[in-house]
Amino acid sequence: MIAENARPLDGQVAAITGGAQGIGFAAARRLAADGARVVLLDRDGEAAEKAAGTLTAEGADASGRELDVTDQHSVGNGVQWTLSTAGRIDVLVNNAGIYPHTPFEELTLTEWRRVMAVNLDGTFLCARAVYPHMKERGSGRIINVSSATFFIGYPEMSAYIASKGGIVGFTRALASEAGPHGITVNCVTPGLIETEGAMEEDPTGELFTEIVGGQAVDRRGRPEDVAEVIAYLASPAASFITGQTVNVDGGHRYH
Repeated sequence: MIAENARPLDGQVAAITGGAQGIGFAAARRLAADGARVVLLDRDGEAAEKAAGTLTAEGADASGRELDVTDQHSVGNGVQWTLSTAGRIDVLVNNAGIYPHTPFEELTLTEWRRVMAVNLDGTFLCARAVYPHMKERGSGRIINVSSATFFIGYPEMSAYIASKGGIVGFTRALASEAGPHGITVNCVTPGLIETEGAMEEDPTGELFTEIVGGQAVDRRGRPEDVAEVIAYLASPAASFITGQTVNVDGGHRYH
């Protein structure tokens, strides 16, 4: 019998990469509201700790730590630190990412590899680090954040879109392997979301105007819109959903 005031993630631990701001922070706040102890992992450790402090002040059980998703040792240390302090990891949200805009003819191999290292390699490294623990426990949720640009393409973002497409494929492959061990692996593909980074890229709002004009829902996407889907995929209600990609883009171009 479920207690009257029980929350879906009571007693669980959720680790969120890129958790200091934007979608990662919104996801951490939403998962905390569902009862999870949240660990915000970010390349900017100071920002992660500050963001965790904000959630703690709101009544959440939150902590922050520096973690570089491109560095295997940093990832391993961060996961081990989480396990030693929180005792378990039930949910991993692979959210850390970068999205430089570079014309294809100006895109260097160095830049291409940098984008792949953060977006695709980082997703692999973090999933690989938590997988043995989840497998041993016989349960887990891995939620990868990709991008709706994978389905529609966009100029000057070839490295970014290629990396995000790789995340979609990785999600499907890992889901088939992880399922027998009680681990679900799903992917969320946000459209243009009003995050701090997006606002810096588009200070005049021109890109938002263009994108929103092609959406079925006539408003800007918010980090909380994506966080709601992440929370659902992390919940017991989604236990029979795996290998899926969920668009959170206001119905942009009906892809």
